[in-house]
Amino acid sequence: MSNKPFSKMSRTVLATTMALSVLAAPITWKDVVNAEEPIKFTDVKENYWANAMIHELANEKLVNGIGDNKFGPELELTRVQFIVMINRALKLPATEEKTPFTDLPAWAADDVAKAYAAGLVKGTTETKLDPSKTLSREEMIVMLVRAYEYHLEGKVDPTETPDYKDMNQVSPWAKEFVNIAVEHGLINGKTATTIAPKDATIRAEGAAVIHKLLKSSLVSIQLLGINDFHGQINTTKMVGGKPAGGAAYLSAYLRKHEAENPENTLMVHAGDAVGASAPASALLQDEPTIEIFNALGFDVGTLGNHEFDEGVDEMKRLIFGGEHEATGDFGGADFPYVAANVVDEKTKRPILEPYVVQEVDGVKVGFIGVVYSDTPDIVIPSGVKGISFTDETEAINKYAAELKDKGIESIVVLAHNPAYSDADGKNAVGELIDIAKNADDEVDVLYAGHNHAFTNTTVDNKLIVQSYASGTAFSDIDLLINKKTGDIVKKSAEVITTFHEGMKPDAEIEAMVKGAYDKVKDQLNKVIGQAPNGISDDANEHGEVPMGNLIADSMIAQTGTEFAFMNPGGIRSAIDAGDITWEDAFTVQPFGNDLVTMDLTGAQVIELLNQQWVTGREKILQIAGLKVTYTSKEVEPGKFEGQVKDVFLADGTTKIDPNATYSVTVNNFMAGGGDGYTVLLDGANKQVDITDLDALIKHIETLKTVDPQTEGRITKE
Repeated sequence: MSNKPFSKMSRTVLATTMALSVLAAPITWKDVVNAEEPIKFTDVKENYWANAMIHELANEKLVNGIGDNKFGPELELTRVQFIVMINRALKLPATEEKTPFTDLPAWAADDVAKAYAAGLVKGTTETKLDPSKTLSREEMIVMLVRAYEYHLEGKVDPTETPDYKDMNQVSPWAKEFVNIAVEHGLINGKTATTIAPKDATIRAEGAAVIHKLLKSSLVSIQLLGINDFHGQINTTKMVGGKPAGGAAYLSAYLRKHEAENPENTLMVHAGDAVGASAPASALLQDEPTIEIFNALGFDVGTLGNHEFDEGVDEMKRLIFGGEHEATGDFGGADFPYVAANVVDEKTKRPILEPYVVQEVDGVKVGFIGVVYSDTPDIVIPSGVKGISFTDETEAINKYAAELKDKGIESIVVLAHNPAYSDADGKNAVGELIDIAKNADDEVDVLYAGHNHAFTNTTVDNKLIVQSYASGTAFSDIDLLINKKTGDIVKKSAEVITTFHEGMKPDAEIEAMVKGAYDKVKDQLNKVIGQAPNGISDDANEHGEVPMGNLIADSMIAQTGTEFAFMNPGGIRSAIDAGDITWEDAFTVQPFGNDLVTMDLTGAQVIELLNQQWVTGREKILQIAGLKVTYTSKEVEPGKFEGQVKDVFLADGTTKIDPNATYSVTVNNFMAGGGDGYTVLLDGANKQVDITDLDALIKHIETLKTVDPQTEGRITKE
């Protein structure tokens, strides 16, 4: 039996063989019925239970009669007769391989050789086939399942045991095969309560199970998925020292893979399609990103935290279309967004459809969307006004049950929740891993997102994938679904990097990207300063970031306060050595947050610094006007605890006075309690200033040349 993995070639063949994908060449059953001179066996009456099955197979020359226009439906079925049936049904390839059997009838030797070479039959001894021996039901089932697995090009594992009362009579060597045959609809019990494994089979039964084999069609569905694209339509990233990413290259890859199974491919995304975007998208309200997704033919997506950057109304405008003062009228997404755990605070109903059902080649697949429930902690409070986020697992299970009630057995979850695994799938960790363990067992696939990591693993028989971020990779998931039961019988995934090398960019998408860039290029190309050594966005061992120092300094330069604090998650890029353009500055700070000044006591400043660990993550604030020492440790995977030890003024020797009042600048994301910095909600004398981007640009233009370094503002003990 073949143990090859489910291949691209076999997927394409399966997708094009109509309903009868178990066949190497499909049968058109309509042609059977309309045959000009149909075979009609005189001993198979109209009311005989297998009448239609026998005659359909006979008219396709897949079974023969016994002579004199008779089929012999009640005659016992021999081992060699069933082998011949299987060979003809599967159209097994010719072989030069010889069998070890010395007792073969000449008329069946070629059929047996083909089946033996394919691994479908074994002898009763090393040299004997016993061709004339009557086949028991369990022996027939074993051959049948081997034939089924042969065309799947891989082993099928059973997931349940049928409840026939005589299952204890099934031989140990046949038990797994019986489980598979029943589960996959290849055979029924001999009665409603028995499988009758030891009973002799008859020719009609052989024809019936071959008919079921042919009718148990397998649908091959391909899912092409991305996560955390972040509007990076014209951005190239370096991956392993080679360029990757950008919408035109991502599109070229997606379309190439779609062509391998064009009728049965769905494209999906797992949130953060927009937000923290490249300026060619962001300055046009991220409409170019949605238009590119439309052109690619995406089928379904979900929300990430960044879809809420400008509030619920703007999020809905991008999805459903509408007017914006800066860009005019926009048509919206041509594909549905789903979110099961984002609900209206008043009605408690989802603000978007919780799931969508896509039908592919007669098979229905349900897609449930869930969003990181901690989203209110990491976006500006006004962005989530009027909505709340419920528990992801509860939402998944609620709507999985609803899908099951509709008879949908294949369920995919698009989740904007973090996960990570090694390249071989081992050491899988993250929030989505825990969600998968508690999710309904009918959930087959979960997409991860948010932490921009690699994930390709199986947990609790659920496939979990994540493809880094920014269009630098995508996932290609192959699903094989039993059309009769609706169950996914085989699933596998590959995460593919969108390297530019050897790939021609998609001309249509490339033109769309250029069109968007041309609308804003004059502003983007304006030179605002020089960075002779470049400006890194990497933190040192203490958590201090050169770019963070520059941003915090620009905040004080604009507002004149004593201290400034910058959340590290808001620093989105480095700047290369050379000219600094407006686009460079925008790429560093793409959110357009307003600066907010306020008064805090020294005690409140210390509390603010201790809130760096309040969410369980280590978020080291970038600072200006003071120096800080702290301790921090990882108490369990992904969870940190820390404490501020000393807080000094800029001179590094004078400690902050807990009772004194100090002027402070933060961005409006932090001022609203974002990232868990709730002490800022109690700040006094708040005033709104210009945006953080404008402050950074003004600061660079004033200095003309900038070369920030780490300078001991932050020290980890």
